[in-house]
Amino acid sequence: MWPSLRSGDVAGVEPLAEAPRPGEVVLARFAHALVVHRVRRCDGETCVLLGDNVLAEDPPLPRARVLGRVSLVRRGDEVLAPGRWDRGPLRRGRWRLVVKRWLAALLGRRRA
Repeated sequence: MWPSLRSGDVAGVEPLAEAPRPGEVVLARFAHALVVHRVRRCDGETCVLLGDNVLAEDPPLPRARVLGRVSLVRRGDEVLAPGRWDRGPLRRGRWRLVVKRWLAALLGRRRA
C-alpha cells in the first residue's frame, strides 16, 4: 500500500457496519495472509480489492472476508488522521513497480 502505508506503520482497523465503499482502505483475509488494500468495487456478496501501485486487481473475495476499515495509522510516535496518511496510488509508484519487474526479468527472477 505504499505510499499510503509504509514499512513499520501500524494500522488501526474498525469493524464494518455497512459494505465498504470504493476507495476505502480495508483489511481482508486472503488464503495466505492478512492484506490491507483499497476497495475497487463491492456488491452484496463479493468485493474486489486493489493494492495501491499494483497493476492487477485481486481476485474477487467474499464480503465476509473483509474484516474492517483502516481508520488511522500510527507512524513512529505520531497518530496520523486519514487525510495525512491516505495518499492513494501515485504515478511514481506505478513506474517503480514496472522498473522492479523489469529488473527481476533482467536478472532471471520470476515473480512469486
